[in-house]
Amino acid sequence: MAVLRVDNYIEAYRLRALSPDIHRLTARNSVAQTEFALSQIVEKMNLGAEDVLVDIGCGDGSLLKMAEGRVARRIGVVPTVEEKVRVQTIVPGAEIVSSLAQELSLDPGIASKIVCNGVLILLHSEDRVMSALREMHRIARPGATIWVGEMPEVDEYAVYGKYSGTSMTGMLWHLLKHNGLRAFLGMCRRWLRAAVGKEQIVLNSAGIYYAEPAKMIAMAQACGLRLKTYFRHKDLDQQGNIVDSRFRYDYVFDK
Repeated sequence: MAVLRVDNYIEAYRLRALSPDIHRLTARNSVAQTEFALSQIVEKMNLGAEDVLVDIGCGDGSLLKMAEGRVARRIGVVPTVEEKVRVQTIVPGAEIVSSLAQELSLDPGIASKIVCNGVLILLHSEDRVMSALREMHRIARPGATIWVGEMPEVDEYAVYGKYSGTSMTGMLWHLLKHNGLRAFLGMCRRWLRAAVGKEQIVLNSAGIYYAEPAKMIAMAQACGLRLKTYFRHKDLDQQGNIVDSRFRYDYVFDK
């Protein structure tokens, strides 16, 4: 039965890298949502021809592709070798590095523009988040701009009732209770397909990290980053409308 149980996001993304759909590495529902989110970053970051762009947690490489011809050098960081191999084939002109956000294998002062979008939420501990912020400061050259995006101010898993256990029966009961009969039956069908080898279900018991803006800003400042601005993150809803995120903020820092 292809039901895999993991307790961290590194292993979860390793598995996503093996999916036929490379877009699964973005953890978004649609390509349109990905393109919208990245366009917001490009607009705020003011990329220039002399810039060295480092995208920490570069997903499927979409931001690196958008930056082609706009910067001098593009470096994407992913946590697993599987992701590195996959993304390198999609963005052959960029450098893809397999490294953790809190232990970047990059030289000090290498980057003039750093993007870390939707990554710190996955580190699920303050120590790891602080380590990642210190690493961003280390690889940033003086005057560099650093984007830290999609940081929630509350535990979204708790608010939205997301299941984070390792039991299929627990998952089914959770869906029935919180999402209704249709979601329950849909997962039953997926479980049946997994039983005959045509489907893979990944149960990830890892939690997320969250911090209110005041705390997030203080943490970044303690790591040597200076706040330029912050604002509520914007999303595309299912109808394609631009809406403010309920809980997430984007931050722009410099060194």
